[in-house]
Formats: sequence, C-alpha cells, structure tokens
Amino acid sequence: MYNIKSVSKLLDMPAVTIRAWERRYHVVSPTRSESGHRLYSEQDIDDLRWLKIQTEEKGVNISQAVKLLEKMREQRNNKPSLPPVVEPQEMTYEGLREDLYKAMIGFDSERANSLLNLGFAMYHYEEMFHLVLAPILRRIGDEWEQGQVTVMQEHFASNLIFQRFYQFFRVFTINPDLPKALAFCPAGEQHQIGLLLFSLFLRKYGVDLLYLGADTPQGGLGELIEKNDIRLLVISLTNGAELPAVERVVRDLKAQYPQVNIVLGGQGFAEVSAELQEHVLYGGLTDWNRWFRERVQSNLAKRG
Repeated sequence: MYNIKSVSKLLDMPAVTIRAWERRYHVVSPTRSESGHRLYSEQDIDDLRWLKIQTEEKGVNISQAVKLLEKMREQRNNKPSLPPVVEPQEMTYEGLREDLYKAMIGFDSERANSLLNLGFAMYHYEEMFHLVLAPILRRIGDEWEQGQVTVMQEHFASNLIFQRFYQFFRVFTINPDLPKALAFCPAGEQHQIGLLLFSLFLRKYGVDLLYLGADTPQGGLGELIEKNDIRLLVISLTNGAELPAVERVVRDLKAQYPQVNIVLGGQGFAEVSAELQEHVLYGGLTDWNRWFRERVQSNLAKRG
C-alpha cells in the first residue's frame, strides 16, 4: 500500500489532482490507515497511471477517460482470473495489427482483448481505429471474399472490433445545438467500416447520431428523418455496382428534405453523377475536420 505522497512521486502527478479525481470522479477508493491517511493499492496506481496517459498523451478529457476506465473495470471484474498482460511482437501499428489479426483469426478472445486494451493505452483512440482496427477489418473482409477466412472468423473479428466502436459511441457527450445525424449503408452494401469511422468522428464533436449500419432498405427512411428532425444524412458505399440505385435514393431524399445536409463517402461514389458531386466527402481525418468546421460549425455560428 502507498500513501498519497508516494503515489504522487511515482506517477509524477500532483497530490491535489489525485484528490480531485478521487473526490469528483471516484476513480479510486483508497483505504485509510489507523491515523486516517489515504492508502493506495497497486491497482489504484495502475488506474491513475492509465488515466494520466489518456488525458496528457492521448487528448481524451478526464470525464471521457473515466467512463472508459469504468468499462475496462467491468470487463476485469467479470473474469474470474485475468490473463497475463501480452505484448505484441513489436509495439508498432504493423506489429499490433499482425498480432491482433492472428488472435482474431485464431478465435483467441483473451489475447485479442488484451492486445486491444494495450493498444488503446498506448495510442490515441483515433490512431487505433484508423491505423489498426480498420485495416484489420478490411483485410479480413477481403480474405473472406477470397475464401481465405471463414464466415465464423469474419463474424468473430468484426464483433470484437464493433464492440470497441460502440464503447466509444457511449462515451462522448452530445451537443444539442448541433444537427442530429442519421448514418447508414444502403441496401446491398455490407461493408460498414468507413461509416463507423465517420460516425465516431461525428460523435467526438458531440453530434447526436442514429446509426443504422449495413444493408439498410430505403423504406421508412423518410419517416425516420421527419420524426427525429434529422438534419445531417451520412451514406457510405463501397460497391460501385449499387451506385445507380443509391443515386435514385439520394435524389428522392434531396427533393423531399431540402433542409437535410447529405454527405456521401466511400469508393462506391467514385463515379457519382455531377449533380451529386458536391455531397461527396473525400480523404481522411484532416479533410473531415475541415468539412466539419466549414459546413457544420460555421453554419451553427451563423444561426447563433
């Protein structure tokens, strides 16, 4: 057990910060010595160190980091015994991707989750999603189409990764001043990784978002838009063969709901018609951030 002075020195963290996090967020529950001094366990120190990394190195605010820690604790407490900490062969994006891929293809959920926890502790969450998890999903999807991995392997890996996406969806707070969004892949489109990445990007900024996912039929979209006052519609497409049908859906929605801002993304829109080009968003995070500042935040400022 360690007193607060020792913990402060070990973590290079002011004692006042430790007390503030303990009091406001209940991140640790130290015991008390006979004289009434706080005593911290090894687990308390590990949790405080993890929070420090998230807030100082990864850019996550403390309230969001605490919610993530609570999720990690739930997973920890639901297991009768913890697996040993695992390290990837190399702590690089490539090394982590390869080790995660092998664990997922091998149905090794313990190792996969340990590697995921380690990755999110080491890297910013956007790095993990864009540079580690998204490439794994694409690789497994391609190999499934080529018959190199089974449906069971693809589902197992996808579910593990999707759980992490949804975990972050619940963490970010909603800004009620921002337009409400609806995100989906049209009927016939099964690949939703791009949609997940962009939806998580919007949630980071506080956008309230209804996520419908892959293979969404057109029927009922209008009612959903009206009842939920949707002002931002996000459609992702990778299969260019579906483009003509999707263009018809987009034109119908534009005509019915001119107040809705439509965003189209994915390689399936590479040959989109000229009239819909203005709605296509290309690139990655840098382009997305520029689009959000120019199209969403600037419009909000004008209305304010």
